[in-house]
Amino acid sequence: MLFRLDALWLQLWQSPRLQGALKPVRPIILAEDNEKLRRLYSDMLEAVGFNVMRAGDGEKAISLLHKIVNPQLIILDVMMPRLDGIETCIRMRKMQGLRPCPILFLTALDEPENVLECLRAGGDDFLMKSAPLAEILERVNYWARHGTSEAGAERRREAIRVLEGIAAEAGERGRQHTAMAVSAEQAAMDRLVAHLRDRAAEFDDGDEMLYRFGYMVGLVETCSPSVGKNVDGFRRFLRNLAFRSDLVDRREIDALLGNYARLLNQSQFQEGWCRGSEDAPKVGMPDPSGLEGRFTELPASE
Repeated sequence: MLFRLDALWLQLWQSPRLQGALKPVRPIILAEDNEKLRRLYSDMLEAVGFNVMRAGDGEKAISLLHKIVNPQLIILDVMMPRLDGIETCIRMRKMQGLRPCPILFLTALDEPENVLECLRAGGDDFLMKSAPLAEILERVNYWARHGTSEAGAERRREAIRVLEGIAAEAGERGRQHTAMAVSAEQAAMDRLVAHLRDRAAEFDDGDEMLYRFGYMVGLVETCSPSVGKNVDGFRRFLRNLAFRSDLVDRREIDALLGNYARLLNQSQFQEGWCRGSEDAPKVGMPDPSGLEGRFTELPASE
């Protein structure tokens, strides 16, 4: 990403620097399935005076909440077995009713959609596992001091609004990129089909199928190398090209594709490939920059 989402979150909350040790009476519930991390975080919090109740999954954390009616705050790992952090948070919010406590998420993912899921479930903040321990402790200390409030709920709604905008913008860019890639592939297919049909008469009836197949592969790999980056996409492209151009017998194309690795060293295939590669400049492939311009200028979706 171009920026740290946790930096954005710090600005929204205007979190103060850590000021001394806090010694709350009520305990913290910490749910983390990784035993080493669970011990690391709990030892860190206990070292500055917090009372930490540990759980290895969401179900155990809920069991602790039944015993501890009003904890200082709750820290949930997002990815846990049996019951993940998102569902655990949703259930805990229903249990707490009118007496909620802050719920913080531990996560290794800072993509907008992941953070949004945490906030929509009822989370108040998220702690990046990659962050320095001092920063994690600062955020925990802040929430232990301030608890939940209407102002905090308003900040959560504002954060959701901002992140929804970021996610929508990222999704639009992704859709434009996909549309551009599909259009570029279709344009390449149309040019290749036209070329093969124009030169169909140049192939003798005696030309072996393997030679024709090699020609088609050489043409595609030279004209549109990006198609070959994905094996499944490459085979699909060749199959469609064979069906539209009739250069290779439709009844044989699946068998040729299925034995592709074995055919690479065959002399007839190699001869055809070399000829196809040599003819590639005659195809006149479209300029991809022109396609890109068509989509970068599209108006943003409403």
